[in-house]
Amino acid sequence: MIQGRHIRLRTVRQADLDSLYELSSDQSDPGEFMPVGLQSEVAFKQAFNDTGFWQDHCGKLIIEDLQGNIVGEAGLFRSTHYLDGREIYYRIFSGYRGNGYAREALALLTEHFFQSTSFNRLQAVTIEGNSVSEHMLKKSGFQFEGTLRQARFFKGQLVNLNLFSRLRTERC
Repeated sequence: MIQGRHIRLRTVRQADLDSLYELSSDQSDPGEFMPVGLQSEVAFKQAFNDTGFWQDHCGKLIIEDLQGNIVGEAGLFRSTHYLDGREIYYRIFSGYRGNGYAREALALLTEHFFQSTSFNRLQAVTIEGNSVSEHMLKKSGFQFEGTLRQARFFKGQLVNLNLFSRLRTERC
């Protein structure tokens, strides 16, 4: 468990599966910039049974508040085989946004990443126009690297992604 001031990051437990599946597959309010796909409950639980949602190349953590409510998820994954690093993501569920949970989760997971791995690079992408997330990444020491033009299909159209990164030597 990674303890913060207002949240904890922790691995997913068997007891979390029903709640986490409902929250992560909720199509009614995923957030303006969060792509949400459909995954069957059987496949979701099978992935947990196979890996616990944590492997060398990818992992999913629960973001919970200090009362134990699941308020979001965050994780890391290998975006491409030739980069010396991982990509980070975070999502705060409907009803919990606007409390600084994403900013704290980003800081905690970034620090944990550089303390616990030998990787040099952590990166994140945002859908162009997601100024809240882009501002948060910049305030957290990530630098804008460029735009990946028409890199993702989102809400019926191709959209640009903005790429941000932080290197081990740029730790705050």
